[in-house]
Amino acid sequence: MNLKNRIIRSATEEMHASYDGRVTDEYIRLYTRLAKGGVGLIITGNYGVNVIGRGSPRTMLVDKDEIIDDLQKVVKAVHENGAKILAQLNHVGRQRNPETDDKIPVAPSVVPVKYIRVKPHAMTEGEIEDTIAAFGQAARRMKEAGFDGVQIHGAYGYLVNQFRSGYTNRRTDKWGGSAENRARFLTEVYGAIRNAVGPRHPVLIKINAVDAVAGGVTLDETIAACKRLEELGIDAIEVAGGIDELIKGGIPTDIIMRHRNLLQQILFRLLIERSLKKNARFEEGYLLSGAAAVREYVRVPVIAVGGIRHRATMEHALESGQADYVALSRPFIRQPNLVNQLEIGNTDPISCITCNRCMFEMIVHSKPLRCYQRKATE
Repeated sequence: MNLKNRIIRSATEEMHASYDGRVTDEYIRLYTRLAKGGVGLIITGNYGVNVIGRGSPRTMLVDKDEIIDDLQKVVKAVHENGAKILAQLNHVGRQRNPETDDKIPVAPSVVPVKYIRVKPHAMTEGEIEDTIAAFGQAARRMKEAGFDGVQIHGAYGYLVNQFRSGYTNRRTDKWGGSAENRARFLTEVYGAIRNAVGPRHPVLIKINAVDAVAGGVTLDETIAACKRLEELGIDAIEVAGGIDELIKGGIPTDIIMRHRNLLQQILFRLLIERSLKKNARFEEGYLLSGAAAVREYVRVPVIAVGGIRHRATMEHALESGQADYVALSRPFIRQPNLVNQLEIGNTDPISCITCNRCMFEMIVHSKPLRCYQRKATE
């Protein structure tokens, strides 16, 4: 897969699909704008491989062949405007928005998400095997739809990450215990996908360097997992970090408090707000060290992501060998034409301030993804 530049739009959930997980005109317009904006590669956000793995209302569901014709329109729009596109395949596990439906989330073990307060169901052996097969079938559909490849979402505390992490995986069978056992789900998912798409179709992984929680994935475990994936034939590795309980940048409390009763507001301010803001301290390129560490041990391309906001940071990451590509998420929400601006010589065109209003409006209130940044005078 040849790309016209080294800038990637990192997968970003967008809430532009229909409520039954199908393509809409709004969805096609979003990806057309991104492709016209000059980015070399677009990775779609959070395609649910089955119903229980779909995280939120209005996110894509790719569990049936009927979706293939829909997604061909998305691929066509992107290709006509000069970009390549990958489908990110995901199962959210325990991090499932309760507003999606009334189904109980599944996970490796019964470890609730602190801020959702929904207790997941520990997966049976049969459910694990069915989920692995669902990843393979989803990848087949994406290849038939014309995508240039697929990316396994193994980061940010979603199901693949949940199996790798000692924080969320408390199992004592072959899927838990040692780091090797906890990585089994990931390697089995990769195997199912590779068998479905063949040896020459690009398969990428987005993986946490660390979970940044006690008992979570460590850097040594991630390096070992990446080396094993390289042996198996993975084509590129995007290095992320953190889980759903951890977010960097602004914490818009006004959005969180909207429609909450007085008791909920008091509990949030007493029990949650301080720790959220403490852990959210933002530093540019806060995940670059993880990418650089993985880059030392693998030969396949490594993609850096995480709070990259200046051209000089991008250039340094590439020129120093920390990464082979740089990926951005929030800046493209505000400026889909960002790469075109860089190409015409704008030194630092990125105006995203990482206020996270886009994410919280979407996650807390299920609003479609867009920039909700306030004016500087507000």
